[in-house]
Amino acid sequence: MWSRIIIASTILLSMNACGGSRSLPATQETPPHIAKQGTVLAAPIQQLHKQAEKGDAEAQFNLGLVYDRGQGVPKDKREALRWYRLAAMQGDAFAQNALGDNYWEGTGVPKDDREAVRWWRLAAERGFAPAQHSLGKLLAGGGQGVASDKSQAYMWLVLSAAQGDEEAARQSEILSKQLTPAEVTNVRKLIKQWKPSRASVTVNKITQ
Repeated sequence: MWSRIIIASTILLSMNACGGSRSLPATQETPPHIAKQGTVLAAPIQQLHKQAEKGDAEAQFNLGLVYDRGQGVPKDKREALRWYRLAAMQGDAFAQNALGDNYWEGTGVPKDDREAVRWWRLAAERGFAPAQHSLGKLLAGGGQGVASDKSQAYMWLVLSAAQGDEEAARQSEILSKQLTPAEVTNVRKLIKQWKPSRASVTVNKITQ
């Protein structure tokens, strides 16, 4: 899964290796908002746009990352979130986690803990460790419009810790002391039965 980050980094390195961005005319090949701004667009990002427009979720996430960081294109949070959302609607855990982060922080969208939980949960259910950690941490204490659920929090933190997240392991250890032995036993049973979701996420599921 971490290949997504590597791919995005490779795109930026390719741009630097070519000595910067390539000037492109405002034709039908150029994304509309880029053409309107008259922005110089690098060939690797131009190709990424093409793949993203075809519905490639991985390309959509990587394009969102490029706009989010403003590397090779003008930094554009709104455009980044648009691509993240398109990828997330297809079940991309990286994009779902990114949306959760932005709703939690209130960057590019109004701060909304419930929306953060919804997107983090979708990514967590697919086995994405950072989302499991974030979801567990929020559920441990609750948030705006989000009730505390220490048992659920403990489960997600343990699952994240099992993938090597040391901070999640530390937090789960602290949280275990706030649960009864029976609660810990029940959660452990759920963890043993838990399997990451591999089904495609539908628009209906996301909007429920």
